[in-house]
This record gives sequence, C-alpha cells and structure tokens, in this order.
Amino acid sequence: MLIKKSDVKMVENQNMKVKGIVVVIILIITGAAFTTLLIPTVESTHSYNVNVFSSYDELFSFYNDLASNEYSYSIGFDDMLGGQRFSAPKAVMESSSMDSNSASGSSDESSSYSSTNVQVEGVDEPDIVKTDGSYIYVVSGQEIFIVKAYPPVDSEIVSTLSLESFSVSNIFINDNYLIVFGTPYNTQSYYNEPIDDDEKSTNGLSYTPYYYKPSTKIIIYDLSTIEEPVEHKTIEMDGYYFNARMIGDYVYVISIQNNYNIYPLMEENQSYAIPTIKVDNETRMVPPTDIHYIDSEEPVETTTHIASIDLTDMTVTQKSFILGCSQSLYASENNIYLASQHYFHPRLFSGNSISSGNEQMMIIHKISLDGTTINYEVKGEVPGRILNQFSMDEHDGYFRIATTTGNNWNTDQQLANNIFVLNSDLEQIGEIEDIAPGEQIHSARFMGEKAYLVTFKKIDPFFTIDLSDPYDPQILGKLKIPGYSDYLHPYDENHIIGIGKNTVEALDEESWREIDFSWYQGIKIALFDVSDFENPIELSKIIIGDRGTSSPALYDHKAFLFDFEKNLLVIPVDLYEIDEEIKEKQGNYTGSIYGDFTYQGAYIYNLSVEEGFNLTGRITHLSDEDMKKSGFYPLYEKSITRTLYIDDFLYTISQGMIKINDLESLNEENSITLE
Repeated sequence: MLIKKSDVKMVENQNMKVKGIVVVIILIITGAAFTTLLIPTVESTHSYNVNVFSSYDELFSFYNDLASNEYSYSIGFDDMLGGQRFSAPKAVMESSSMDSNSASGSSDESSSYSSTNVQVEGVDEPDIVKTDGSYIYVVSGQEIFIVKAYPPVDSEIVSTLSLESFSVSNIFINDNYLIVFGTPYNTQSYYNEPIDDDEKSTNGLSYTPYYYKPSTKIIIYDLSTIEEPVEHKTIEMDGYYFNARMIGDYVYVISIQNNYNIYPLMEENQSYAIPTIKVDNETRMVPPTDIHYIDSEEPVETTTHIASIDLTDMTVTQKSFILGCSQSLYASENNIYLASQHYFHPRLFSGNSISSGNEQMMIIHKISLDGTTINYEVKGEVPGRILNQFSMDEHDGYFRIATTTGNNWNTDQQLANNIFVLNSDLEQIGEIEDIAPGEQIHSARFMGEKAYLVTFKKIDPFFTIDLSDPYDPQILGKLKIPGYSDYLHPYDENHIIGIGKNTVEALDEESWREIDFSWYQGIKIALFDVSDFENPIELSKIIIGDRGTSSPALYDHKAFLFDFEKNLLVIPVDLYEIDEEIKEKQGNYTGSIYGDFTYQGAYIYNLSVEEGFNLTGRITHLSDEDMKKSGFYPLYEKSITRTLYIDDFLYTISQGMIKINDLESLNEENSITLE
C-alpha cells in the first residue's frame, strides 16, 4: 500500500482515535498508566532492547537517519532514487489474526506410501511433488496436475489447475487441502508524483521514478471434490517467497522484502509503502506500534515476514522481523532459526564481538512457534559461514551449528571448520574449532547426541562427533577415503548413507599455484558403519558414471528416496560416460576429462548391510528419439526429478510424465503424460 505524507498523518490520527477509546476502557478496568498503553515496551533480558515506533513519521525518520550511516550496506539503488544506502536494526512487525470459515476432509489412502524426505520428523517441507497415498500432486510449470495414482491400473489425470498469472514454487497437502506457494506475475508497481519540466531540468531526471513491490501468494484449495478443486482461501504477503514449513495443521510461510520497498527515497518527494497482508478481500496495514526493532549492531537490508495459517479454522496471523538477509532456515517443531551471513563489517567486528578477527560470521535469529503464536526469542552469532539447512540442528534445547571459516587463497586465513553448541538463549557453551584445516564442509548431519561431518580438499575425511556433553563436544573418529559426500542420510542408528562424488588426485603437472587438489568424477554412494563410533568404516560403495555425472539428490534432499523396511534406495541420475578407448589411451586416468551424456533416469538399488548396493534396474522417461535431441544435456521436461512409492509400486515423476513400475520386477504398469 502506497502512502503519502498527508496520508500518514490521516492514518495516524485515525489510529490515535481508536487507541484513545481502547486506553479509556483499559484505564477504567485496570487503572494502568496512560503512557504505558500509548508506547508499549517489550522487556528483554539480553544486551539489546526491543522497542516500538509511535508513528509512521518516527519509523521513516529512523530509516532515513540510517540511510546516511557510513557503514550501511549498499542495496543497489539506481541514481534516479538518489543512490541511498540502507541499514536498519533488527525489528519485529506484528499483526492481528484474520478469521474465516473452517473446512475439513480426508483422502483415500493405500496401506503405505513414501512422504517427502525432510530434515526433522514431524516438520513437513514443501515440494514440487506430493502424495497422500491415493493421488499424486505435481507442479509442472504454471500448472498443478492432480493424478489418481492408486491402484496403477486406474491411474489418470483427474484435474488440472492452470495458474497463468502465478509462478508456482511448491505445495503442501493436508487432508482435503492443497496449499500452493508462489509469486504473482502482476507484481504491483508504485510511481512517484509526475515530474514536470522544471523538476526535470533541476534533478536531471527525464522519466518518473518507480519501484515494484514483490509479493508472495498462498492459495488454499478445497479438494473435497477432487475433480473440481475449489479455491478456498487466498493470502498475499509482501516480499519474495522464501520457504515454508507445516507442523500438524499449522502452515508457516516466510517471505523476504527489501527494506527500500518499504521506504523508497525519491529525491525530495517521499512515498511510503507500509507492509500489508491481504486475506481474501481484506487488506490490513501494519500500524507503527506493531513494528518492533532491536537495537543491535547487525546491518540489515530486508524484512522477513512470517505468516501462520491454522488449517482447522483458516486463522491467519503475521509477524515481521527486520533482519539481515536470511539465507538459510532450520525449523524444529517449536522454533524457526533464520541464519544470515555477514562479511567483514566495522560495526560488527568491533568491541566484544566473538567474531573479531574473522571475515565472516553467521547471525542466527530464533523465533518460537506455538500454533498461530509467533514470537521473537533471541539472537546469537558464530564465526564463519554455513553450507545449508543441515548445518543447523536443535536437540534437547541446544542449538548446534557447523561452519567454515577462511579460504585457501589467503595464506593468513586458511580454510577451517567448526562445530558450535549454543544454549536456549543462543549463547555459545561448547565448540570444536579448526577441524580439517585447508578443507571445507561438504555435508553435515546432526542425529541426536551424535553428528557426522564430511570435509574435502583431496580426500574425504568422514568425522564422527560426540555431542552428549554440550559443553564439551568431541571428535571421536575419522575416516579418510577418496571422494566426498554432499548429503548424509541415516540408514539406521549404526549406519549412514553418503551421496556425493568420486575423486582422483591431480597429477603433479596438473597442479598450479602450488595448490594440491583432486578432480571430481562420477557419483559415489557409500554406506558407512559407525557402530564402533571411534573407528568408522566404509562398508560398501557404488560409483555411477564419469566426470559430469550428476543427480538432483546431490543438492536437493527431496530428490532422495530411501526406505529401510523395503531396502529401497532411488535417486535420479544424469549419466555422463567416457568412451573406453579414451580411457585406455589415458591409462584409465581421466582427471579433468568430461564424459558424454548417455542416459537420464532413476537408478533403483536394493541396499542392505549384508549385501551392500545392488542395482535392480533403471527407469527413464526419454525415448530413443528424445536421446537424439538431447545433445550434451538431457531434455528438461522429461528429466526425472522425484520418485516415490505407493504400496509395491514405484512412481517416477518428471515435468512431462509419471511412470508406474512394479517395485520387484520393475515392469511398467502404466504411464501418464502431463499435458
């Protein structure tokens, strides 16, 4: 919502009238102090204070003052916007709930089916493919296909949702509700006052300055009649869609908004864009007294909005936090942790900061979740940078995080890795520092009182770490083997699956700048035995393809399918192979040589401790004609990216097709073209 200065005064006056009525009522009932009601203060036991703004003028004056701060981070304003730079303290923006009618339902299910591979049990993560055991829901471009999946003989598309003005990111399924997340294409643009000829000659502008305000849209469909889904509720938040989690019947949606979208500087003529949330046809503007900020020294460029949706009665609640730009998210059943990375900055690396002397630090914000109640709890910081969400974990009230510091291009600050343990107030209480100097983290996995870490430079050190004493974490074991793992997954309590790349050491003549390194090759999947925690071993392994071979599972854990009871492991693979004659000429040392694209599809393994990896077969969506068209890369629309099972059938999914195969024989039972 765009607001001029005159509008701000009008809104504030209206707000004050409402406040006055509320104040009188509360004073009569409680006898509370009038000033306390006008300017509430949030108590804090930490070294920073939580405050609120009393007016929009105060809020924007605050932003304006920070814009001229010499240490502010640049956010890339065009010259037409004055080239201003912004920095702001962390803040919290709260909004009231919005209610509507409730809805409920259930879907028919098979006896067993796989769900999305998630980091924390009980905390669902959105994806482009979901199943409820009877239907499969597939995001394909701007369409969502709802496919009757079970039994396979009856499989067919039952309905298609076409979202022409909406870029779909991912979805959730909850009983009879389909929850869709994305970004509208018709992003609203806001324009300043028209510029007359005199003003053009004064400020040198030849056109009207403008900016756009991105938004996140959530559409909830009622699937009671699966053939004709009904749009049950729409929610639109400010900012780019970042991520979401679902815990029971509560969906938490996170969007990120650049602060200059809230307060654009347009020469002398200022326009305000107050943060809003729209539920169906009701739009609510966040009042200034609901905007909290924390007077810490973190340079920030964005506002993070978190909305909670109660699917039982469709209550929607939003809170917002002015933070440094959040890059990673970890969620437990009770808390969301937002992590933002900061490089060397004078305001951060001075005084008593624990990160003094390091070029990078992670700032972590802890936000508690309890149904539709969202509260900012505390912030913490650790040196270095993290790899992804699996670098973070919460267990028994403690927060654990794995970071990498330094680089291999600066001899004064070589790469090193760390494990930090923080208490519930995010105060550092335990640490292991300088793990594997000269290497960097490729994967991390926390599992209760144990952790596993893979670093890499030439070989794969697989570390086993004891976290039973949070004040004194210890590395108990280390295994050095060729290759590395990009993702670690529990097989059982004594075995870990690692998927990554095989490697070969570079020859002496291939080294430059005296850098010792290895060439990555094909995919490597390994099974580690950690029953003797101090002496882990690589129990078995499989190598797929040559240099260039890849899999979505290397960087997206949702592409990884594993089921212990079925001894089933499935990953999509883009296969690249080097001709045997070339290998013979090279003495079977291929080093930096890439293979040619030869296959794309799902690799299906039977995996057991006793037998290791047994390839039972492959499934592809590419025809011989498709392979001729592919060239060096597989066809995107027919590249398998997700796999799942329902009872004894395997479903492989690409943008253009679903194939159903018998899990035991891998005979094709049916296929559905998504069009």
